[in-house]
Amino acid sequence: MKFRIVLYVSLLIPSFALISPAMAQDDANDGVAVVVRITPEKGKGDDLVKAITKYHHWVADKEGHFEFNWYAISTGPGTGSYIARSGGHNWADLDADHDWDDEADKMFDAEVAPLIESTHRMVTRDMDDVSYWPENFEGYTHFMVEEWYIKNGQRAAFMNGLKTIHGHLTAAKFGSYYGFISVVSGGHGNQVQFVGPMKGWADMVEDDPSFRKIMTDAMGEDEFSEFFSSWAQTYKVGGNMMLVSMPGASDYGD
Repeated sequence: MKFRIVLYVSLLIPSFALISPAMAQDDANDGVAVVVRITPEKGKGDDLVKAITKYHHWVADKEGHFEFNWYAISTGPGTGSYIARSGGHNWADLDADHDWDDEADKMFDAEVAPLIESTHRMVTRDMDDVSYWPENFEGYTHFMVEEWYIKNGQRAAFMNGLKTIHGHLTAAKFGSYYGFISVVSGGHGNQVQFVGPMKGWADMVEDDPSFRKIMTDAMGEDEFSEFFSSWAQTYKVGGNMMLVSMPGASDYGD
């Protein structure tokens, strides 16, 4: 992602990165999402995609069902695994029971589960006040995702600094979109994800004006350097990966 590249190359400090909701909903909600990392049994990736598509079509007319968007992990240690995400939920949605749940569980266990080696489930929440998403995600097929960890006792300083950056970037109509997502359950301590939606690898090219130019124009060179050096101490960066959308596996027959 251009934002990330500029920070890394120009400032030579831990890089920004992204993970997306691709996925924003129009209706008011709590911004809650269920995210599942799925590793298929060896050699069963294609079979798993066919099975989950069949399951999606079956559940599509069931009231209250979650709709998951699927993404292939195309870089990093998870290459060959998938991410499935259902966003735009209220907290109460996670407690809901349905009269079709047992039948759905039986079908999933019989046709989908045998093709899965392992899963890792998380619950996340959108951080809309520091996110800069496109109006819609049509044409956005690639999502650069990076894991960040806010240091203990640094959340207030981290958020204040992030809001300052976000304010300057949005005021200047920064050329790249980005978003932040808080990992509420199933992750590691103080974990957030930085997501950059792109229409392909070509979108990794540096923006003009660059992140650095926007920030130094707004703050001045010396103030920006001092600000960013201080803010960079409030968090540390983990791994990153590129996700590629899977329209077929995300299809519910509509």
